[in-house]
Amino acid sequence: MRSLMLRFVGFTGAPVLSALAPFIILPVISRVVGSEGWANFSAGQSIGILGMVIVLFGWGIVGPVRVARSTSTAEKAALLYESLLTRAVTVSVAVPAVAIATYLISGPSFRLESVCVAVAMTLGGLSPAWFCIGEGNPQALMLYDALPKLAASLVALPIVALSAQVLWYPAIMVAFMLPSFTVHAWRTAHPRLREGQPVVGIGRCLRVLLPTAGIDGASNLYASTPVPIATAGLSSEDASAFASSDRVYRVALLTVVAIGNAFQAWVLNPLDTDPARRHRLSIVVHLVLGLLGGAAIALLSPWATTILFGEDVAAQPLPGVLFGVSFFFLSTTTPLIRNLLIPAQRYRLVFAATIAAAAGGLATMLAGSALESPVVISLGVSISEAVSFGVLVVPALRELSRIGRSDTSPEVPLST
Repeated sequence: MRSLMLRFVGFTGAPVLSALAPFIILPVISRVVGSEGWANFSAGQSIGILGMVIVLFGWGIVGPVRVARSTSTAEKAALLYESLLTRAVTVSVAVPAVAIATYLISGPSFRLESVCVAVAMTLGGLSPAWFCIGEGNPQALMLYDALPKLAASLVALPIVALSAQVLWYPAIMVAFMLPSFTVHAWRTAHPRLREGQPVVGIGRCLRVLLPTAGIDGASNLYASTPVPIATAGLSSEDASAFASSDRVYRVALLTVVAIGNAFQAWVLNPLDTDPARRHRLSIVVHLVLGLLGGAAIALLSPWATTILFGEDVAAQPLPGVLFGVSFFFLSTTTPLIRNLLIPAQRYRLVFAATIAAAAGGLATMLAGSALESPVVISLGVSISEAVSFGVLVVPALRELSRIGRSDTSPEVPLST
């Protein structure tokens, strides 16, 4: 239990810093761009998240599990090297794709800035965060992922505030992130550390990753498109208010990521003699987090966004409630996917649930855009997460029951 507490401290600290980083500068940006530019800028961030998912191409889901199950430094180094090779390919596709998509969706106000922030966030897919999570190494997560983002925000804050030039923010973010990612890759995946460990070819590696990439892509399709959909269909005032609700929701989700990261390597430890107990604790903690966090988002979003982003772009009450419902279902579903179904290689089931969630959620969001209703778009977000939970909860609990009977953790292949 002491090791779990240390993981909580470490893996919570890094995401908290990552959460603070945008909150430090976003209040300045929201006031510089105003109600007309805020929705465009937020759309660029959301599209950038989709680009980041394309760059990762499934490593964010299956990578931590494989690293946690690796038995040697050489094996871990080979895994990271494989990911670097595949991500070199995917980043070359993702960057122009997100730039074009952001340009087409954004309105004329601060369009170039929106495109640049989308590209900068896409390059975040080169981060070694997933590798550090699988290692159970919060210090590396802090050093190579959280601190560069925090430093970029701290440096960009006075520059943007004094110059009123938002372009400085994505430029400084890239300048801090890429050298950090490069240093980690050099120190962790250097040829001398791989010790002749075989590396799978890029084509085969991409084919093996395709199922998890599909899951990650489909889930982020409905998770990251609400703001672009709102930007395309709502008035600039309603779209900006919706974007503020979404910003609070996305930052709150970092707590789910933090708790999930703290638990994953601990729960999936192959040497543990009672894995079912660890799984149950993880599920209960995520359930409690979902209840408390969802209630906070529902009750506090209008007040918090007024203070943070300004009264002109403050969140509306009812969308905040629906985002709180989404938070509950997403938090509760997280350990079911990450710790039970993905390690058990139930990729088809998770993918089917993701497609069902995307279909129901996106249809509702598009209807909301056509009706010019931010409430209906928010309802689509809630429907997506509720459908995913409803499809996966029973199979996940059956897998937990199987683990309890066998007293062994589900296995995943250690090599592609």
